[in-house]
Amino acid sequence: MRVRVFNVKYSPNLGDGLLSECLEQTLIDCGAAPDTWSVDLAGRTTFGAGSANRSAQMRVLDACPAPLRRLAVRAPLAIQSRRVWRPHYRQALDGADGVVIGGGNLMTDLDLNFPTKIGLVVEEAARRGLPVFFHGCGAAGNWSPRGRALLGKALRHGVIKGVSVRDERSRRIWNDLAGTQSGLEATLVRDPGLLAARRYRVAPGRQTNDPPVIGLNVTSQLALRYHAEQAPDAASLDAWYIALARALVARGNRVAVFTNGSPEDRACAQRLEPAFRALGSAVSFPDPRTPEQLVHLIAGLDALAAFRMHAVIAAYACGVPFLALAWDPKLDAFLRSVGCEDRLCRPVRTSGEAAAVRLRDAMQRPVPTEERDRAVADAHAGVAMLQDAIAQALRRP
Repeated sequence: MRVRVFNVKYSPNLGDGLLSECLEQTLIDCGAAPDTWSVDLAGRTTFGAGSANRSAQMRVLDACPAPLRRLAVRAPLAIQSRRVWRPHYRQALDGADGVVIGGGNLMTDLDLNFPTKIGLVVEEAARRGLPVFFHGCGAAGNWSPRGRALLGKALRHGVIKGVSVRDERSRRIWNDLAGTQSGLEATLVRDPGLLAARRYRVAPGRQTNDPPVIGLNVTSQLALRYHAEQAPDAASLDAWYIALARALVARGNRVAVFTNGSPEDRACAQRLEPAFRALGSAVSFPDPRTPEQLVHLIAGLDALAAFRMHAVIAAYACGVPFLALAWDPKLDAFLRSVGCEDRLCRPVRTSGEAAAVRLRDAMQRPVPTEERDRAVADAHAGVAMLQDAIAQALRRP
């Protein structure tokens, strides 16, 4: 079977590419044709730094009241749908046998972005009579009436054959939103990103660096504010990053400051770089440009502090102790799914000094190997079940 996996693989946030590459390769490993690959919902075809205008666009939308914000995006979405997205999807589906919409927080209505794109994918699949499956997605609430209408239209095509989500919170949201009413209640699977160590051939285990290298995965306050309801103010977050790095260096650690790649995160890290450099030569600035480079960077750390969920997931998969920095309920949901709620830290509210102590404690209490192995095996089993479900859908008359 030739499967097309729709997600945001080539997002400048390399965490999206990480989970996309894990999902597509595991489908192939489970029996899908080698001609199985990801289709980027935004029409991108390569990894890159992203639009230089992204931060400005986010600031403008963030400043708009919700009704005006929804109105402002309608025309750009319609133009992109006609000029870019529909032609991209149509071409990608040539020769396909099945469609997976998989990986990432795709069941969300943020400025009608994903409802519009998912609706187009389902419509194009329906034109070809292709079965569609959602797999390992995250879901968020607060859908707009227009977003609900677009989702309802997609469901009425009748080609969506199964839905699986990555955590219990997403399952409840999806079932309340559409799953129960449509007869497509979600099943639970693991996030495909948990297969990162397998996909990129990393041998999980404790690092032996001397002195230890602690990763600080910087996320901008703009991104936190855009995606989450509560976020620390920019000045306090900047000061917290520096305070954490200072406390780590004072304890004899080295600190690797890096991002997942989103333009706003890169801009934040570059702005803070002089303050980090003032802490001395113990601070370095690695710059991963592909998902594989990101995973190998994380795998080489002794511990990690990160907001970005797939940086945390990569750390878990590679056996790297971590401190997850609270900002979005999806991160809390992942931690609950793997029994790591005690690894959640609230920046600013928790001082940099206290966070450094918690990182030390995490290094002394790594996730047991058998727990991690079970989670990874579950993630693989979920993709195997997806593969079987696609095959069954194709066998039905």
